[in-house]
Amino acid sequence: MIDELSLIIPAHNEEKRILKTLRSYSEILPKKYKDYEIIVVCNGCSDDTFNVVRESHKNNEKLKLINIEKAGKGNAVLNGFKIANKKYVGFIDADDPFESDSVIEMIDFLEDYDGVIASKWKGKKFSEVSEGFTKKVLGRGWNFLIKFLLKLEFKDTQGGAKFFKKEVIDKIDKDFICDGFEFDVELLHKVNKNNFRVLEHYVPLNMGEGSTFKFKYIFKMFNKLVKIWRLSK
Repeated sequence: MIDELSLIIPAHNEEKRILKTLRSYSEILPKKYKDYEIIVVCNGCSDDTFNVVRESHKNNEKLKLINIEKAGKGNAVLNGFKIANKKYVGFIDADDPFESDSVIEMIDFLEDYDGVIASKWKGKKFSEVSEGFTKKVLGRGWNFLIKFLLKLEFKDTQGGAKFFKKEVIDKIDKDFICDGFEFDVELLHKVNKNNFRVLEHYVPLNMGEGSTFKFKYIFKMFNKLVKIWRLSK
């Protein structure tokens, strides 16, 4: 039975959206787990994200808030891993990309698997994924490269909700070369190299304001992917 959880939320300039996400999970986690913690990692913020979270949750003993100067989703998640102390650990994007009820339900799969990742593409056709056409095309191209170079057979490596048994995170090599959105790929690659079993599970998308991902990140992500591939040869 899964009765405890460390939930990490990396947050970069999320002052306008982070409180909605925190409200959602602060309400649902106590109903499911007898022991849990929420770890918000503000990374390289130039807005008021840190103070917004601190002031709104200063009496919440279940929330841990840390601030790091270096930006990047990967940096934030790794710092969260360092202080997470529950038997199961995972992270969600600060923009609350998936329906929280479905995210919590998918964590139950950790009774039979070492990891579980949310996917908007699993079992879905191109036309059935509710994203813009250009973003979907780029996403399918990225997925093709990952399968070709790293042999990762996931439909969606970038889904903003991933959970693992803590022993999995403790075992993998923590020397990451990726610090941004491509971090998810390197994490899954390291988990796969250790022969852990990861389930990809379809989770419905929330129709919110959208991701903070920008197309300018694509070149950096591609360069990091090539570096991961070269190191894995």
